[in-house]
Amino acid sequence: IWFLGICYHRKNDIDDNRFSKAASPAIERFKEDFSSRIWLTYRRDFKRIPGSQLTSDRGWGCMLRTAQMMMAQAVISHYLGRNWRWNRTQSDKDGMIHRMIIQWFADNPNPDSSPFSVHQLVKIGATMGKKPGDWFGPASAAFILR
Repeated sequence: IWFLGICYHRKNDIDDNRFSKAASPAIERFKEDFSSRIWLTYRRDFKRIPGSQLTSDRGWGCMLRTAQMMMAQAVISHYLGRNWRWNRTQSDKDGMIHRMIIQWFADNPNPDSSPFSVHQLVKIGATMGKKPGDWFGPASAAFILR
């Protein structure tokens, strides 16, 4: 399995026992890496997007959520490094940085606490002629994040 530039393969396991029912150490490392990524998907019941009655992005927000996830990964890599993993024993500083990054993407209309919220992305999209509820393509989403 290749995941964000890292290969997780049984051949990399030191104790390769083909008859073991236990999960491969490489697979366990992959699961730890995968579960450390920020996952953003459709949401409902968030604060209304100004200029609309929308409180969900179901059906139109997929590209914005994808863009948010890519940006979140870039920010995590920048501040915590590519090899950072979420766990319950991380340092207080790393935990605080992780929580701060999650807050930046929260569905909150306040640009000071959540500059990459769906609310802010829709607001920036309005400068390109997009209305709340319009579908954003890959180029639009990338332009908005820029």
